[in-house]
Amino acid sequence: MKRLLFATTALAVFAAGASAYGADMPVTPAYQPPPAPPPPVYYNWSGCYVGLHAGIAQSNVEIADNGNAAHHPFAPLGTPGQKFNASDDSLFGGGQLGCNLQVNSPFVVGFESDLGWIDMGPTALDPGSVNTTVGLGSGFYGDITARGGYALGSALFYVKGGWAFYNGKETFSSSLPTTNVDVALFNGWALGAGVEYRLSYNWSAKLEYLHLGLGKQNFFVQSAGGVFQFNEKLSLDTLKIGVNYKFY
Repeated sequence: MKRLLFATTALAVFAAGASAYGADMPVTPAYQPPPAPPPPVYYNWSGCYVGLHAGIAQSNVEIADNGNAAHHPFAPLGTPGQKFNASDDSLFGGGQLGCNLQVNSPFVVGFESDLGWIDMGPTALDPGSVNTTVGLGSGFYGDITARGGYALGSALFYVKGGWAFYNGKETFSSSLPTTNVDVALFNGWALGAGVEYRLSYNWSAKLEYLHLGLGKQNFFVQSAGGVFQFNEKLSLDTLKIGVNYKFY
């Protein structure tokens, strides 16, 4: 009987101690998911800018001699409409201005306009003549294009396209006394792509390729044999580097 009483008392004391210890133990909190990552922060390309650029241009002129072969003083051995090509690698430079819009996403849209000078002079010998050369000289170029791109970190990868023009002067040389009339303004389209990299909030640098398909123009040469017509089709491939300063 004494042993039973002792065992019952010990069990009661142990139970009371375990209850007190359990009350003092920390309560494990329920599982909490990790906080959501912050939304991505995009460099703000929105705003207007101005800049300078320079590069190299490869010009190609397709020339058609549309004179009358029966009495053509410049190409007596040629045939009407006979075509030949002139090409040249040239330096160019100028400036640009534009504006971008970016609204809480990596996509950027905008417009850009270029204006500059190409020091070019592609010429070729008229294949039906001995000493008559035809070509184009230096002049102003420009374009107005829409631009769309994708911002990745500090870089903006973009494409652009729109209208372009060139006002180069006609070049013509022959042993016969002549008076030639300059071609009208070449105008056509421009299409290209590039990458622009931000150097600071306001400054950025870019590398860009642009193809310009500038259409056809006629010019006329006056000589003792009459008035003779040539036709020229101009295209340019340009690669340039530039810097931009964003206002805000």
